[in-house]
Amino acid sequence: MILRAALSEANGGAALAPPLERPVPRPAIPRAGHGHNRVEGYKMKQFLAVIGMLLAAAFLVTGAPQVQAKDADYVGVKACGKCHKKDKDGEQLGIWEKSDHAKAYETLGTPKAKEAAQKVGVSGDPQKSEACLVCHTTGHGAPESRFDKKFSMGDGVQCEGCHGPGSEYKSKKTMKQIADERGPDKKAASPTAKKVGLIIPDENTCKTCHSPERTFNGKTYKNPSFKEFDFKKNWDKIKHPIPS
Repeated sequence: MILRAALSEANGGAALAPPLERPVPRPAIPRAGHGHNRVEGYKMKQFLAVIGMLLAAAFLVTGAPQVQAKDADYVGVKACGKCHKKDKDGEQLGIWEKSDHAKAYETLGTPKAKEAAQKVGVSGDPQKSEACLVCHTTGHGAPESRFDKKFSMGDGVQCEGCHGPGSEYKSKKTMKQIADERGPDKKAASPTAKKVGLIIPDENTCKTCHSPERTFNGKTYKNPSFKEFDFKKNWDKIKHPIPS
């Protein structure tokens, strides 16, 4: 203070500016979480690398995801019959027309069918009951959009009831390719048949309906007219192979 007074007096009594204060250096403040974020980032990179390796391994084991084909449509027995009616081709249409399969829906309208239906709890019209339609018609439960306009439920258990909806395999070119793949004895597996949804029926196919009961859409329905199913005997009645 004495020094400041002397200087002021030497300056003619003028007030001196306050002395400049030397700034006190602030301690460096580390960025919040800087080191933590760096560690977490490293861990995330490791995690993503592991996930990538697992996905690559899964790809090698299972192969690329398969593109699912759209659901095939039901074309009806009349469409099938155009190519499957001649003797030289096996006369499949004629064999079907003479079978009980062709009359399956019609049968539901008889008094006998109504009586049988009542035994398993169907009190209404069997021709309108899911419990009966599931095995006496073709494609029951599928959306209406999947049926060709010429398809008729009244045709009962049609070709597609056993062979699967035919829109994807109905062409002559496709059927010929399937026949070639199956070989002269018709016993070889056909990749094309699997791809287009053509079912080659066997005993299990028949027993879907020729059984004491059937479960459909989570409900189990009793078969009131079931008799022990002899596959070989019944197969001989309905078989319709394409001649070699």
